[in-house]
Amino acid sequence: MPTHRLSSSSFLRAAALALAAAALPAPDAHAEPIGSRPADAEPTHSVRAGSDQAVDLDAVRVQAERRDARAASVASASRLGLDPAEIPATLDLLDAEAIQARGLRDSVEILRAMPGVMAGNLPGQPGVASMRGFASGAVSYLFDGVRLTSSGFSARNWDSFQFERVEVLKGPASVLYGEGVLAGAINFVPKSAQLDERGGELLLGYGSHGSARLGLDRNAPLSDTVAVRGVLSANRSDGYIDDTASQAQAFGGSLLWQPDARLSLRAALDYQRDDFDTAYFGAPLVPAEVAADPSALVDNALGLVVDKAARDRNYNVRDGRMDSRSWWLRTRLDYRLNDAWNLSNEASVYDARRRWDNSEDFAYDAASGRLQRSAARIHHEQRVWNQRLSLRHEGRVGGRRHLFAAGFEYSDTDFFNLRRFGNAGSVDLLAHERGALPPDNPLDYGDGRNDFSTRAKVAAVFAEDALNLTERWLLVAGLRHERIELRRRNLDLDSGLCSGFGREFSPTSWRLGSVFELRPRTQLYAQYSSAVLPVSSFLTINQRNNAFDLSHGESLEVGLRSELFDRRLRLTAAAYKLRQDDILTRDPLQPQISVQDGRQSAQGVELSLSAQAAPRLRIDASAALLSSRFDRLREAGGADRSGNRPSNVPERTASVDAWYRLDGLPLSFHLGLRHVGDFYTDNANQFRVRAHTVADAAVDWNGASGRYTLRVRNLADAFYADWSGYSARQVYLGAPRSVELTYTRAFR
Repeated sequence: MPTHRLSSSSFLRAAALALAAAALPAPDAHAEPIGSRPADAEPTHSVRAGSDQAVDLDAVRVQAERRDARAASVASASRLGLDPAEIPATLDLLDAEAIQARGLRDSVEILRAMPGVMAGNLPGQPGVASMRGFASGAVSYLFDGVRLTSSGFSARNWDSFQFERVEVLKGPASVLYGEGVLAGAINFVPKSAQLDERGGELLLGYGSHGSARLGLDRNAPLSDTVAVRGVLSANRSDGYIDDTASQAQAFGGSLLWQPDARLSLRAALDYQRDDFDTAYFGAPLVPAEVAADPSALVDNALGLVVDKAARDRNYNVRDGRMDSRSWWLRTRLDYRLNDAWNLSNEASVYDARRRWDNSEDFAYDAASGRLQRSAARIHHEQRVWNQRLSLRHEGRVGGRRHLFAAGFEYSDTDFFNLRRFGNAGSVDLLAHERGALPPDNPLDYGDGRNDFSTRAKVAAVFAEDALNLTERWLLVAGLRHERIELRRRNLDLDSGLCSGFGREFSPTSWRLGSVFELRPRTQLYAQYSSAVLPVSSFLTINQRNNAFDLSHGESLEVGLRSELFDRRLRLTAAAYKLRQDDILTRDPLQPQISVQDGRQSAQGVELSLSAQAAPRLRIDASAALLSSRFDRLREAGGADRSGNRPSNVPERTASVDAWYRLDGLPLSFHLGLRHVGDFYTDNANQFRVRAHTVADAAVDWNGASGRYTLRVRNLADAFYADWSGYSARQVYLGAPRSVELTYTRAFR
């Protein structure tokens, strides 16, 4: 099938259209200079519905306030304390109210609701995402603003009840978070103690496949200077795939001490655990002639199909297991030295145990008519200490408003990895007897029995600067330099050989951006930024890849934010180009040799809007169109993948959510549609998964006793795949139609 490519001229036309949108009628007659708003004024940013705002369907009511520097949503995008309207980048976010309104239960569902983001629940890395043409390795994951080295390992499919909001900063963010942030950074912000709130919330839910949820949140100011908060969540499910029951629990506790306007101290502890009986590793592609109900879900020239009759079958071994335990202790001290200078110190300690004992890959064998399966035992132990000290100044230079921030960051990671790879027994297509995982011995794990430990130390200095060139024109710049030290020790259990290696890197990242206020509540922004990425994960890098330098990326973005028609319409439009150089490829003359000469690029446009279309009707919509490809790439054996699209990257996504409230009754209705374009399961583009559209609907009764919501997901019971995994011949099937009833109640 031909793929849609965006030419350079198309990119420029899209940028020109964004500029032309600024010609729409302005709601105010007088311009308000950038940076002139007081800290407690309503921000004029254009975000997706629910971010720091409460919308009453009877009449638009926007509530927004900046409680303190830490609560500002722009913390993910800058350390300068900028107003959201002053960020020269696209920042999408959903807060707790919007998450609940959409019925988003976990982090994967939240990410899928973001413009231009595709997310999957790959068991090895739950909750990973692709965006702007790049898959999970170029996306970083933060928890409360803290990023770990090789952050994908820390991501889990967390319960959404734990979070105050989730922020997605698009494009490179190495200036803020270091290596590995090319396509974007995702920040999960947990609920935390507040001095100006008293009360809490109860959530109860039950639905199809034996699913159940519990959430309890309580914030309590103990005095004018001290507040505490506790958040508990728990969920369980039998799973929509046979024998894939799971459960998860999380607790977050936080303390705020703010004796005066100059000093605040926060401390938080989050504990999370999840357990899966036998995790789901996808549905296999099999010859059409052996499928009981062949589907047209996957296009390929080999005649392989996904069998609809196998929609609920589990091909993992019967004693497979996947679980994790983690706790995260964080503190933050903010001290205002004087009217111009502010000092912040953040420290955190993270400890996690993760375990996978499964059959993760399976392939159809024509000779036996069975699925041949792998066996894998992977255990992680990870401990991280992170420290970040920053100093921020707010003043004037030459009579112009000027902001400056600089600081130092250090992290120390100890990572232990037990790895066993071998073969499990085969299984028939009906999965009658799934067998057991073989014991840990050399005979069954001949593909490798290795233990290794990695020590990663990262020290960085960073600086950001913002200057108002005029009252309406802001210039923003940033610079970060890192020193990364890796040490690795390997133990081959079969040979008894112990080996090790080390490496040091010293990358520098920078960005330059600008925001211009075209008219009141309408800003044009642009940014050029750079990023660095390792050729493979630092924590699991092997000695061969350790010999290579970091790869480099760059991005150019231009966008528009606007609020129109008395703020009943909020929109964001952006056009971008991304490129990553120095990725690993094979020498065309000697295919057995890897070289750093590959290149991957993407360009696209994104649009999101929130509109109060009528007094009782609100509509949120988004659309993204991109072209992503490998400009130069050869794989093992010399196969040329140049011009192909990366795996798990759809080139079109769109969503629409509509809410309508009846007159005179506390009854409202929600309809949501999400479209995801086709994507490939491999870099060879041999297997193309067809596009899908999924509809959700809900009825909501918000009475005096609480809110009752009946929600139907996948209303049309669409048969679709939403991610691909370790093997190009396995796809993860989306959940069938399901029903859920939830009850929520706020209390004081």
